[in-house]
Amino acid sequence: MGMKEGTDNSERSVKRRICLAWILSGIVLGVSLLIAVLSVVRGHTTEIDLQNYVNVGTDAGGNPAVLLDVDAILNDLRLPNPNRPGVNAADYPEVYALCTAQMRLKPIDGDHMRVTVYADTETLKRYGITFTKTTWEQQLKGFVAGATPTPVPRPPSETPAPGPKEDPPDADGYLTSLLDADGNGLNLRAVCEAVHNERDLLCKEIFGNNYDTTKTQTAFIVYTEGRRKNLYRASYTATYRPEDGSEPYSIWFTVDVYDLLRADGKITYAGIDVSMCDSEEESKRLPDKGTVEKLWGGGVRVEGKKGFDLNGFVVFPGYPTSYRLANGVYWSPTYDALDEDAIWKLTAVDGHSLANLLRYARKEIYARYYMAFDPKSEREFRQHYNAYDWYEERKPDLSRLMTETERSNIRLLREIQSLIEK
Repeated sequence: MGMKEGTDNSERSVKRRICLAWILSGIVLGVSLLIAVLSVVRGHTTEIDLQNYVNVGTDAGGNPAVLLDVDAILNDLRLPNPNRPGVNAADYPEVYALCTAQMRLKPIDGDHMRVTVYADTETLKRYGITFTKTTWEQQLKGFVAGATPTPVPRPPSETPAPGPKEDPPDADGYLTSLLDADGNGLNLRAVCEAVHNERDLLCKEIFGNNYDTTKTQTAFIVYTEGRRKNLYRASYTATYRPEDGSEPYSIWFTVDVYDLLRADGKITYAGIDVSMCDSEEESKRLPDKGTVEKLWGGGVRVEGKKGFDLNGFVVFPGYPTSYRLANGVYWSPTYDALDEDAIWKLTAVDGHSLANLLRYARKEIYARYYMAFDPKSEREFRQHYNAYDWYEERKPDLSRLMTETERSNIRLLREIQSLIEK
């Protein structure tokens, strides 16, 4: 009897050990499966070939532009997308690192560009995400919808100079001013066009085509804290006018173009934000932190500078001032073909907004043909040019004698003036 009982106890003990071993094996297998699932979900040990997610082409202005499809990367890695409600990129370090990756293009020859990606690779590596390469050559291929030039700072050199060093205003790097080292304005055409596109997208989405917009304020802001380096902000009031004659109503919003960068002589930026406001006062409220510079008439106001030379002609930086020919006719740069940079280099000055200077530049071409200015609608220009001995009203109208270069200059001046005003 005793032997049988001992045998039964031994068998039960063996069964318990076997059962315990199965349970432990199940736990280990479950943990392994969980780790495997988390590795897949969080993109661990994943190498990304960025060339599969990058489009290189031109933007709406014909400038080289690059677009990184971050949404596709997040989708392929099965990571949460911050564009979806309730998802905050800051809660997912690897997602934040991917969303803040920046790109830069450098021309090589013809339509071939060198693409370089800058990202927080240390954080990505910590989460098992690596890039096959961060620099490669790629050919421009057509128009890239939705693409904007995506600026990044230059990588540090192999032997960096000791101590912090800030890029001068006229060198490549994040902007600390909208003026170059000589006090001339920078070409903000890409920025202005981006602002207008975002403004129109918002208004058409809300109002359709039946609306008016008024730009109430523009400012350039350099932050001393936070992720953004700087931004160009335009404040707007948009008014909807119902076709049935009922009371119109308005909305207020701001358009921020942030992280402005000067690279290879052009101004690019990292992104755009549109923010709705409850009132015009709120839309014009500027941040407490950072350096704020209000832009006068769309350009930086420069005290102590004059917008006209001694002959009353608009001054274009980089061009010779006007001079008198032997026949007594005054000549000036606007008789030569103007380029965009020459026009954008103008800055708002004491007494004249930037848009008004461009208006004068157009009228000046007409004035050299002695056109009569309307005493009511063009009173300002009539008074201005009548103050100079070289100008006299003549009839018939001599504008028919304008060259195609002059007509082209007028069109370009009007176009940029419209960009600034609207």
